Amino acid sequence: MKTYARWLFAASILPLAACAGAPKAPPAPPPPPPFAEADATFVEKASVANTFEIATARLADTRSHNAKVKAFAAQMVSDHSANQDKLGAIATQHGVTLPTDLSTDEEKTVDDLKAETGRKFDRDFLAVQVQGHTDALSLFQAEAQNTTDADLKSYATDTATTVQSHLDMARSLSTPTHARHGRYHHHHH
Repeated sequence: MKTYARWLFAASILPLAACAGAPKAPPAPPPPPPFAEADATFVEKASVANTFEIATARLADTRSHNAKVKAFAAQMVSDHSANQDKLGAIATQHGVTLPTDLSTDEEKTVDDLKAETGRKFDRDFLAVQVQGHTDALSLFQAEAQNTTDADLKSYATDTATTVQSHLDMARSLSTPTHARHGRYHHHHH
């Protein structure tokens, strides 16, 4: 930034005679294009979904005693945080701030999970993740297919892949008896 300021300063001491005639005001930058209504709705839902996944996944660190569940939760916090940053960058280009308010139901789910530990927590936590990621998957897949916004299209396509892998992990952790058969499932990255 310093070199930029120095450059501005140097430019300001050039002779002003070059600007003969009335100086024109520089054109104002165009306001960011608003999202199409469907895209705006998607961005809101995706933001809240990320917020909810991060909030529930953070609980696993202290509530779960299962190393696999904790590792899965940590992966989710990392993926959904990166995902939220990407979404935030796209939203900013359209003059939108991401909403992060959870619905009453989601708040209640977080509170319920906070009250649980051990196996009960693991079971309910994984059930919440399977449900949440199933909903999120259809949200992102629909956006990837329907949006005309190039940034959102690539964002939704990438995210659908991540969400699918989380869903697969949540499902395989929910049914430990079938874990042995899970080896041949391909994880897309």
